[in-house]
Amino acid sequence: MEKTLTGKVAVVTGASSGIGEATARALAEHGASVVLAARAVEKLEDLECGISALGGRALAVKTDVSDRDSVEAMVERAINEFGTIDILVNNAGLGLSGRVAELRAEDLRYVFEVNVVGPLNCIQAVLPRMREGGRIINVSSVVGKRAIPKVGAYSASKFALNALSDALRVEVARRGITVTSVYPGTTRTAFRDNSRRTKDEKRGWRPKGVTPDVVAARIVRAAEKGPRDVYITIKDRLFLTAVTLFPALPARVLGLWSKD
Repeated sequence: MEKTLTGKVAVVTGASSGIGEATARALAEHGASVVLAARAVEKLEDLECGISALGGRALAVKTDVSDRDSVEAMVERAINEFGTIDILVNNAGLGLSGRVAELRAEDLRYVFEVNVVGPLNCIQAVLPRMREGGRIINVSSVVGKRAIPKVGAYSASKFALNALSDALRVEVARRGITVTSVYPGTTRTAFRDNSRRTKDEKRGWRPKGVTPDVVAARIVRAAEKGPRDVYITIKDRLFLTAVTLFPALPARVLGLWSKD
């Protein structure tokens, strides 16, 4: 495998499982030194050992992205260990299911703390240390472009993240830093099982989806080239094209899907 990211230092949040873990491994395989940030420190340490065993460089740092002090401490450790930060992958996130009429405000606030304030904390801590050519990669979601029933709160948090990304992209362009939004569809991880639920609602059918490795490969490409937007599959792009051109038809279909 070509070491296209040799000499680069990447921070990956939510690196203990799923897309984050796969992304950390893929970045290391392409030559980057990787800072592994998440709350599950034992899993991070296992991942650090695995990357090191294959000749890569990794640093596990217990981090709560919703806590600014925790993020600042993680970034300081990264700088002390590797000297700089070239790539930030804001992947840490939390799901929340439930009908809008039944959502608890405290759940919505917590999801925004993790999914929106968390990336903001990381961006603000990393930007002063990031050099020209830096990459900020924010992992959003297809439902951050078109909300669907029963995950309106989660969708709202990803819409908000997209707004931050759009503004930041213009603000840092003169510094030679790029901002990429990544829009995964259904991914085969435990994310859905670990999401908060408002009630014991059924979540309905969903497509089988792709593996975390597929998403990670697209994130690595974004780290190399810095595109504006990254979609994982053609189906994801077709879905978003359809709901943009014909908004009423998908709404009817989703209405039938969301019935209990």
